[in-house]
Amino acid sequence: MSFQVYHLFSQTILHCGSGQSVGIVDQPIARDRATHLPLVPGSTVRGVLRAHISQQNDELTNTLFGYQKPDSEPSSAGALSITDAHLLLLPVRTVYGILAYATCPFILQRYKKDLKLDLTIPTIADDQALYPNDNPNHQGNLMVLEDLDLTVKDKACEHTQKWAEHIAQTLYTKGSPDYNDMSKRIIVLPDTVFSFLAETATEIRTRIRIDQNTGVVDGGALWTEESLPAESVLWGVYSVDKTRLQDQNSDKLDKLNGIINDKPLLQMGGNMGTGNGLVQFIAQSSKGE
Repeated sequence: MSFQVYHLFSQTILHCGSGQSVGIVDQPIARDRATHLPLVPGSTVRGVLRAHISQQNDELTNTLFGYQKPDSEPSSAGALSITDAHLLLLPVRTVYGILAYATCPFILQRYKKDLKLDLTIPTIADDQALYPNDNPNHQGNLMVLEDLDLTVKDKACEHTQKWAEHIAQTLYTKGSPDYNDMSKRIIVLPDTVFSFLAETATEIRTRIRIDQNTGVVDGGALWTEESLPAESVLWGVYSVDKTRLQDQNSDKLDKLNGIINDKPLLQMGGNMGTGNGLVQFIAQSSKGE
């Protein structure tokens, strides 16, 4: 069984809820139990992919995702396995340059392990930020993210530059205007600072429900929802068990690759009716190179 990496690149805000609230937000997003960093459950990604593929090929859908046979016949397990998608880049508001894409050494270490990359993890002080060449998010030795003041060195970080180029090339064609812009805005923060921003820099919206007869808010129909900001980037791992492909049919694997390598735009999570949850699915073999 071979493992491949996929990325989720959100085009609008993304709410994949946890189903329970223990804080002031009524509907928080799903988070990793140990790190408390945001994630998209693998079951969500798998379900959305199934719906997308089923619109094009029912037989392929049954092979990849399994199906329930009628009567007493045994069911068939699917050949496709998908892990949770973990946060890689968090868009953060900045005083200089409007927006930065933040990550941290802890996340880069996990990402490096999954992709088996030969890149060096940057070393960073607790009150500093590292940036690539031509970064627009600092002025002098100061970078302001949300309400945090961080110091930066006079010179761009070589390791951060290489990470920025690699990640940007995963999402965009190298040399394109979008690639050039993103590769300048990827910054590396200390783990503690990033963890704080992952808690406080998500999008919180207050919503209401209007009574259609009276035109006023229903009693008690006021709640808050947490979402990942638009342009968040997450990654996960998927695999196809070839032993479960019917008759070892390599044609079905080619069809799957043809569908997911087209960088499909999917919609997942809550509030689809208001345009939330538009996400680009980028498989490892479909990155822009």
